[in-house]
Amino acid sequence: MVMYHKKDYGNVVVNDFRDYLWERDSAERTIDDYCIAAKALVDFMQIKEIANIKELTKRNIKDFVEHLKEYEFKKGQKYTTETINNKIAGINQLLEHHNLKRLKAKSLYCQRKTFLNDNEILNNDEICRMIEESKKINILLYFVLRILIQMGLRVSEIKFVMVESLNRKFICVYNKGTLRKVPLPTDLRDELINYCKANSITKGSIISVRNDSPMDRTTIGRNIKKLAEKLDIESSKAHPHSFRHSFAVNYLKQYGNDSLSKLADILGHRSIETTRIYLRDTLTNAANSLTASNLKIKIAS
Repeated sequence: MVMYHKKDYGNVVVNDFRDYLWERDSAERTIDDYCIAAKALVDFMQIKEIANIKELTKRNIKDFVEHLKEYEFKKGQKYTTETINNKIAGINQLLEHHNLKRLKAKSLYCQRKTFLNDNEILNNDEICRMIEESKKINILLYFVLRILIQMGLRVSEIKFVMVESLNRKFICVYNKGTLRKVPLPTDLRDELINYCKANSITKGSIISVRNDSPMDRTTIGRNIKKLAEKLDIESSKAHPHSFRHSFAVNYLKQYGNDSLSKLADILGHRSIETTRIYLRDTLTNAANSLTASNLKIKIAS
């Protein structure tokens, strides 16, 4: 796997930004997303030297945001508001890096999404089927799915499930500049201990490939989609975050909304407002809850 602090984005401005983000202990996914946004800006403005960044104006940034709103990344498909806002966040970090805070763009207004569409997230039955099938065909993928659904880790954090952590009841996750402890489920811990013994794994990350490097998120994402396709599960909702999402939803169902702050700590959210998105219900559940019988309304037959 290419180390993110060495990944070449093909532009000196973007590579300098990459190093800045790395030194700030930004997550690998964040570095990639922000650098891709920065690359889009420097290409749009034809910037090739770091010194040219100082020549940017407020109008340049506004024009670039308008470009994002009109740009078709696929035939007939444009960026969603959420994607544009993510790119704006990356551009604003680039501007801040060069002391150009006055040029920072405002995020686009995005109406709060009250409900989830049922085809956006895997249901528990689909998750169980994927876990059962993965155990038959790919033991590492099996453990990846177990870790995601039982611990709620980000896919980039799976590397912190290490042999050294099996003697404890938790793992230490260092991400986004913070260190947190995440409980290690007893049944999962027992299976991992047996797996390590059977495969003579004595140190380092357990979910690793042939060269002992942690399995990267691209490989994990691709394997999850292939597994979903094999089981006739819609591949668009089969991605690592679906498992993290399901973990959070199931956690709240088990322990109640009062456990929101504890869940935020487990997930590694700096703001509890980020964790609140897992309180959203699906449209089907919402529709069922609004039936006359559930609302205690008597309808004459």
